[in-house]
Amino acid sequence: MRDYELTLVVSPDLSSEKQKEQLEKIKKIIAGLKGEVKKTEEWGKKQLAYPIKGNEMGYYFLWEIQLPEKSLSEFNQKLRIEEGLLRYLIVKVEKRQKGKKAKGKGGKKDGSTLAQ
Repeated sequence: MRDYELTLVVSPDLSSEKQKEQLEKIKKIIAGLKGEVKKTEEWGKKQLAYPIKGNEMGYYFLWEIQLPEKSLSEFNQKLRIEEGLLRYLIVKVEKRQKGKKAKGKGGKKDGSTLAQ
């Protein structure tokens, strides 16, 4: 199982009931692919950077999910045909190794930064 972040932009034209149905349908797709939803966040209605399907606003959701790696392409195909979704983005989450610091811009190999 791999960890992913799924960002969904749902059409603002959907009623709150239809929106819940759409999200439940996506959760069922994940469960059907032997995955699970770990965490959900609702970011609310936001302005889009550009109109999508005639919409200038969209409801944003961020989910942390787990899916078998081999199921990702099938999941992608199923999301493409969902009518209530304006856009979605699936990002693989890399787990940090314990005891290692991220190397910052201009930083030394040990992860510390230089004073300016």
